[in-house]
Amino acid sequence: MSRNKAVFGIGILCFTAGMYFGGILAEVKRPEFSAEEQETRRTWERQEQPPADSTLENPEECYLCGNHNRSLMSMFRGRDDLGVICVNDWYVMDMQIRNLDGMGGGGSGWTVGAEGACSFQTDRNPERGISEVMVEYGENSIFDVKKVQSHLCQTCLDKLLEVMESYGEVGKESGARDVCLMDFQTLELYSLQEHYISHYIRDYYVQIDGLDGEELEVIGIYAPVLENGERTADVAKELENKYN
Repeated sequence: MSRNKAVFGIGILCFTAGMYFGGILAEVKRPEFSAEEQETRRTWERQEQPPADSTLENPEECYLCGNHNRSLMSMFRGRDDLGVICVNDWYVMDMQIRNLDGMGGGGSGWTVGAEGACSFQTDRNPERGISEVMVEYGENSIFDVKKVQSHLCQTCLDKLLEVMESYGEVGKESGARDVCLMDFQTLELYSLQEHYISHYIRDYYVQIDGLDGEELEVIGIYAPVLENGERTADVAKELENKYN
């Protein structure tokens, strides 16, 4: 991984604890600021994105559910995997958590976005069902709804706004970052704002760590439900065919 083994071990320990305590929950948020903290420090509030109207004329060209060639979603839609999207620039990063095509893959890489946009450092190990994406924010990484209104249909725009909630000082504009998590198979969106710790998405566990507000670490792990502590027959057979 891009971090040292000790940090990765802590991540796995957090994953194990999350699996134990989070079976009922689909996602985990960081605790909200207490009343005492608000009084002794600064006053914080939940900042939801206000409603916005789509200006996309043809819904079939929606970057999320449609087929606009600029979005590249046709490459990922329906795939049993997750991705991270930098929505202002609409850059889609496939996490490649699993080796779905039998071609192996994996490894590390660095992708630089447009000027002022997010950059991505990836460390993928699909043979073990683990993928890490480190997002380095750019100077233009604060979510701007004006940059997506003409790219998304009304339904998809509403879905995006729902996951762009953030926490900030009272009276200040939203500081929501322009990143979100996507399930390619269902097209559902999930928040990657800093007050979230993790998500459970189908057979995947995702751990989220905002690093000093400058970077975001997203670790995806393939973690199917076990039957009596063992892998299901289908998964076991799949592994047997792969390695024997």
